[in-house]
Amino acid sequence: MAFIDFTDAAPEALPVIPGRSAQDARRNQAVSALSDLEQRIVELARADGLETLRPQRKRSWLGRLILGPQPISPELANEQLEALRRLAVQAWHKGYTLPVSAVREAQAAGYSEAQVGAVIDTIGRMRAPFRRLAA
Repeated sequence: MAFIDFTDAAPEALPVIPGRSAQDARRNQAVSALSDLEQRIVELARADGLETLRPQRKRSWLGRLILGPQPISPELANEQLEALRRLAVQAWHKGYTLPVSAVREAQAAGYSEAQVGAVIDTIGRMRAPFRRLAA
């Protein structure tokens, strides 16, 4: 079975800005698509688990008595950044096979298709490569 490596396909499709080389354009692809704060959210989402995507239940009085106070919610206060965090968490855990609902949620929050693609491609490049157990 053949394997086609598409890791460098997306930067080649981008237009080259005059005065910059194609390699500089590849390096700065995600930088131009996302702000510094948004890049930081994507990096922080790496440590979050899939359980942070579920809504947090309130503890009853008995639960607070036994287990202590309610833990801090992992959700962000800004809805747009929370949609980006949700997309990034799923991309870190599922790679390119993340559900379409995550992409739609990010687009509904105001991110363009190019920005969503840049997030997914950036995470895909930073993830550990797939290793085969048997040949």
